[in-house]
Amino acid sequence: MSVNFEVGDVLPPLKHTTTALQLFRYSAVTWNPHRIHFDGSYAREEGHAGLALHSHLRAALALRCVTEGLGPDWQVTKFAYRLRKPVYAPANLTYTARVTAAQGDSLTLEIIEEIPSGDLGFEGTAWVSRTAGVTP
Repeated sequence: MSVNFEVGDVLPPLKHTTTALQLFRYSAVTWNPHRIHFDGSYAREEGHAGLALHSHLRAALALRCVTEGLGPDWQVTKFAYRLRKPVYAPANLTYTARVTAAQGDSLTLEIIEEIPSGDLGFEGTAWVSRTAGVTP
């Protein structure tokens, strides 16, 4: 059964808790050797409040909110984002996506990340389209 979306619809939020171990592993699999992501003492020496979350990890979590919320009948065609505040592990994050435009088999979604302080840590836009062969 296909679901049609309208402007204003909000996808189910994605809640995620980041950990120091996750940052270490993400650094390893992305070949990111910057110590601010896995060495707390070094990160603080560099002026951070702790282990800094990777910008690309945060983007991947935001896209996960979209892909899990829409399901397999949709594909991301374009994505843009901006970090507004740094986030340090461990952190409880919530990603929310809201439909801002709907035309035929295409949607535009606004994505936000709420960080532990309650502030907006991340904002982005995803453009998606229904995959070929799927009928509404």
